[in-house]
Amino acid sequence: MKLAIVLDNKVNKWALQRFEPLKNNIDITVFVGEKNDYDVSYINLNKKFLTHSEEILLALKDIKTTYKRVIKAPYKKLDFYYFSLRKYLPEIDIAYSCDITRSAYTLASLKDLFNFKFLLSWWENIPYRAIFDNRTNFQKKFIMEKVDMFLPFTQMAKKVLEMEGVEKDKITVIYPGVDTERFSPGNKPPELMFKHNIDKDSFVILYVGKLVSWKGVHNLIYVAKILRNKGLKNFIIAVVGKGAQKENMIKLIKESNIEEHFRFFDFISYNEMPDIYRMADIFVLPSYPTMTWQEQFGMVLIEAMATGKPVISTMSGAIPEVIGNAGILIPPGDYFALTNAVNELMENSNLREKLGKIGRERTEKLFNASQNSQKFADLLNKIKGR
Repeated sequence: MKLAIVLDNKVNKWALQRFEPLKNNIDITVFVGEKNDYDVSYINLNKKFLTHSEEILLALKDIKTTYKRVIKAPYKKLDFYYFSLRKYLPEIDIAYSCDITRSAYTLASLKDLFNFKFLLSWWENIPYRAIFDNRTNFQKKFIMEKVDMFLPFTQMAKKVLEMEGVEKDKITVIYPGVDTERFSPGNKPPELMFKHNIDKDSFVILYVGKLVSWKGVHNLIYVAKILRNKGLKNFIIAVVGKGAQKENMIKLIKESNIEEHFRFFDFISYNEMPDIYRMADIFVLPSYPTMTWQEQFGMVLIEAMATGKPVISTMSGAIPEVIGNAGILIPPGDYFALTNAVNELMENSNLREKLGKIGRERTEKLFNASQNSQKFADLLNKIKGR
């Protein structure tokens, strides 16, 4: 069986770790664009690198199709390496992509040409959200008709697909997975903490993710200020990620006079992330919903849970489904409730240990990449046989 994975310029280790255990039984090729956003050297799968130069040369050899798909297309840049994928996909049995993307649109366009099965993972948990963007809505209407099997990452996303009219027999929920051997409990890494000027006795509160408003990152500053006003001093909030709100965060931190409590980690390779989690005492994801977005899963939650860390997050999107009883859930945007939850875990080591243990067990049961990859393999065999 030959499987093609096409994920626009978003090919990354954490998305593909559930495919790696399958490489000995399935011929998998990951197609990587020239401007891919992430380092793919750690991905243990066969990779085919696509280039702009080859794409242009192939397009020039088929002016009629180029005119139709590029010049006369209703929107610009609808495709992801259409001509290159047309060259490399004829022998593929199954093609896989994720959500409404250029990749999914291109694969949907090539499906009838090569007659492969088309599988599409699905994060979206807000019904009909594409209607707010004409380009996305155009792609979605075309893509949805071509999909052989939708693979929502959560039960919540499954319900949204059903609301939008997708038949139940075309939907299979397979949770994302994390490598539970790499992401496992362990001691705090002294070298990492020394490198970032974090005292070994500090209580470390960790956030990992984009620094954007809807992730609620600014609430971490309010938490620090309230804790400081309570007389608590020996804590550090470690922030791992990049984003548009970093500058505003720095301004707020300075205005609040709590600079000593924050450490920013701009870039950490995925290979180093297990130690980042081990450095922490607790993990916090203070996301809140907007009209067009709410937390779709939260991979960082299961990474933290896998390393035995108690988590605090919000009742937003799929977060309650992911966390279960392995953490503390608060109302989105309620930084006083968030502070109380952090303070409770700071003072109660038994509760930290209990929640950390539950989180680890929950990850091993539901979010183990190796186990979930087998579920995916079983589905591939079923789909191929149709």
